Amino acid sequence: KNVVAMFLVCLLLFFLFRGSAKKYKANPLSAPSGVQGLLETVVVYIRDEVAIPFIGEKKYRKFLPFLLTIFFFILGLNLFGQVPFFGSINATGNLTLTMVLALIVFILVNINGNKDYWGHIFWMPGVPTMIKPVLAGVEILGLFIKPLTLMLRLAGNISAGHIAILSFIGLIFIFGDIFGGAGYGVGTVVGSFLTLFMMAIELIVAFVQAFVFTILTASYIGAATEEHHH
Repeated sequence: KNVVAMFLVCLLLFFLFRGSAKKYKANPLSAPSGVQGLLETVVVYIRDEVAIPFIGEKKYRKFLPFLLTIFFFILGLNLFGQVPFFGSINATGNLTLTMVLALIVFILVNINGNKDYWGHIFWMPGVPTMIKPVLAGVEILGLFIKPLTLMLRLAGNISAGHIAILSFIGLIFIFGDIFGGAGYGVGTVVGSFLTLFMMAIELIVAFVQAFVFTILTASYIGAATEEHHH
C-alpha cells in the first residue's frame, strides 16, 4: 500500500507541476492562478525562508530543487494518508521510507561538505590539542545522529497521529462492551468527535513535519557548505 501511495503521489505531483510549467511557458508575464498560484507561493516561501537563509544567496540554487522535492513528496504522502477509507495509508510513518530519505540527505550533505566542514569535524581549530580527538569523536557521532533524528522524528510524529485515531475509534467497542447497546451509541459520538479533532490536528502536523524535515535538511547543507573565516 505504501509503495502504491508513493507512486500515486509522485504522479499527482508530476501532473500538477507539469501543468503549472506549461502555463508559465505559454504566458510567462501573466499572474499565476489556481493550482499554479498555490504552488508558486509555496516554492517562493521555501526559497526565501528556508533555502536562502540557511544555504546562502550564492549556493542555494544548486540545492533548491532537492529541498522542494523533499518538501512536496513528504507533504503529498502526509496528506494522502489523511484521506479516509483509503486503506489507512501511512507511508511517512514507515521507518523504511524515512530511513531512505534520511540516508539521501546524509549522502548529499557529506558529499558537498567543504574543507572547512571536514576540518571542524576532525581537527576543530581554536581548541586545545588534547581535546581535539574527543571533539572529533563527538562530531563523527553527530554525523550519524542527524539523519537518525530525521528518520525517527518524521516516522514517530506521523505514526502517533494514526495510533491516536485508532485508539479513539476503539472507544466505540470499549463503551459497547461495558454499557451494552447504549454504550455503542455514546462511544460512536465520543469516538467520532475525538477522531475528527485528531484528524484536524493531523492536517496541521502534515504541513509542519514536511517543513521541519526540509528546514533541517537545509540547515545541514548550509553547515556543510559554509565558508569559515578564522
